[in-house]
Amino acid sequence: MKSEFNLKFYFYRVLLINIFSLFYLSNSYSFDIGYISIQSLIYSIHIYLLYFFIFFESISALVNQYGLDFHFFKLILYDFENLNYSYVFHVLYENINIFYYLIFTIFIIFYLEKIKYKINFKFKSYTKNQKFLFISFIIALTLSNINPSLSHQSIIERIKGITNTWTKTDRIFNNHIKYYNQNVKNNFFRNDNWFNTLKFTIFYSNSFSLNSEKLTNIDDQQHLNNFEKIITQNKFNNIYVIINESYPNFRNKNLKNNLFEKIVLNNNLDIQKFKKKWNRSISTQGSEMNFFCGKEVDYEDFKKSDLEQFLERNNCWISNMKNKNLIYIHSYKESFFNRSRYKNFFNKTYFRNDLRQLGIKKCKQKFDGVCDYDVINNMHKLIEKKSNNFVIFLTLNNHIPAEPITKKKYIDCENVFPLNLSKQFCVIYNNQMLFNESLSKFLSNNIGKDDLLVLFSDTPPMFSGKRRIHFEDTIDVYFIKKI
Repeated sequence: MKSEFNLKFYFYRVLLINIFSLFYLSNSYSFDIGYISIQSLIYSIHIYLLYFFIFFESISALVNQYGLDFHFFKLILYDFENLNYSYVFHVLYENINIFYYLIFTIFIIFYLEKIKYKINFKFKSYTKNQKFLFISFIIALTLSNINPSLSHQSIIERIKGITNTWTKTDRIFNNHIKYYNQNVKNNFFRNDNWFNTLKFTIFYSNSFSLNSEKLTNIDDQQHLNNFEKIITQNKFNNIYVIINESYPNFRNKNLKNNLFEKIVLNNNLDIQKFKKKWNRSISTQGSEMNFFCGKEVDYEDFKKSDLEQFLERNNCWISNMKNKNLIYIHSYKESFFNRSRYKNFFNKTYFRNDLRQLGIKKCKQKFDGVCDYDVINNMHKLIEKKSNNFVIFLTLNNHIPAEPITKKKYIDCENVFPLNLSKQFCVIYNNQMLFNESLSKFLSNNIGKDDLLVLFSDTPPMFSGKRRIHFEDTIDVYFIKKI
């Protein structure tokens, strides 16, 4: 039978595919761009193309929800026998709205195609079976929008957005919501999730390889942590450890390399690089705790205890560094996560108020602290001794949502992918470039051949899952010495 193009059918297909996408996929990456799918104008021409892309879009939306690309399926194929199926079903349940999209869209379009879109609005004229199917459909459609999946939003919530029910104690979370709303472009047209995911997969193809880099899990080094191994088994004079807040470890190699080149520029350095996992449950505090001890310890005990007593009780390696002048610096207030308990262990601690009194510049942000780059520029004011220092500096300024701390533009974000996707991407990139620039000067002017600088991030930038596709999911650790 000869298939002819039907303009009415085409119009209904485009309308339906976009309506059901709005119902069930509006919290996906695609809707950060716009509303009407460009690709739907093409694949709606033929019904079988439409069915295929409904299925393809469902898979892509699921993958994209976790900031992954199609390379993820390679991992599944390589290790299919070891899949945790209980977790798989949990993921599917958490994203059940995507399956509602798949089922309802195909079912409705199939039915309407069969009756050639001739809809009878007189309910009385329906047969009993037709009435039963119609009522069943209405009930199922309603239930699909009030389902208990934790990640699911009803269509009413998605249209209205987040309601103003935040209390004063929710101010930090409200700032995050404002950030996400600010980054929705609200264009008329958008690219489907499958198109975006395919684009990212191709773009980041060079950054993905199971054996692309030597992956060294610093948190599990056959009973000896690499932090401990490198720091304690070498006779360093001054040791500087920088735990960088949300270092923007872009998967775009040019952006990542440019950031690091800003540090090592004009410096003759010996650099050891490792990768490590990051603590997904307690993020920054977990990063500090893991550094101090290099092994599994009880976080509940850690956050309540005096730091010195905790470290001794757990036989943590950093307790063996008491022969050095121990200094702790954090750009934020000491009451945050009760870091005042650090004072008994360190010889000297500097927090926001202490640093402000020394003339360190204030950086106005959501987390209102001092400027990290100015701490580096004035490190000589914080260290009384010229030798035998062990300094730990926890930065702040790139905490999401971040504010610009410099007017200097290190790059034209509008013309560089993926910086042009989000203002926050551009902000954290420029903030980090400024900090790395100051760090480079510090390496040139303050680091001797017997000194060591350790640089690593607490976590990747904590964007929503769908935005994490642009960032590596491991942490780079650099041990830097002068030659």
